[in-house]
Amino acid sequence: MTGFMHPALKQLTDQQVRFAPPARRLEQMARAKQLLAEIEVGKRYPYQYLCYRITDYRPDSYPDLLIDGEELLHDLPLLIEALDEPAVTLEELSKQLNVSTKTVRRWKTHGLVGRCVLHEGKRQVCYQQSVIDRFLTTNPDRVQRGGRFSQMDDRSGWTS
Repeated sequence: MTGFMHPALKQLTDQQVRFAPPARRLEQMARAKQLLAEIEVGKRYPYQYLCYRITDYRPDSYPDLLIDGEELLHDLPLLIEALDEPAVTLEELSKQLNVSTKTVRRWKTHGLVGRCVLHEGKRQVCYQQSVIDRFLTTNPDRVQRGGRFSQMDDRSGWTS
């Protein structure tokens, strides 16, 4: 993660991305967005206050650190972007795994649960990377079988 103006905010971001579960990161992302809307250039903000507003935890680290509003206006969007877990569309996932979209949809009963989101201007089913990773770890045989499957063509036999 690069581009941060303040090392303490980079460290906070790295910690949250590595250790906070996905649902918690989404909460923190919403809090950071709200905080971003309140930041004023020319003001200085205590690090512990900022950390509390984002994580709901007041750390002991950096008790005297004040961060300029201008730096926050630069760094908070980077933090928000880092907390936003990537989403993969149904079509992208089916291509990655070399299976049909119908197969991906069937895997819902085995834990691969997507959600409808607005993606590139239209509603699509998307899957969070953590959900995909968990599914791939717990169902490697199912994914391998799905990739080998081919469908019969009504006219001439097997097709790929």
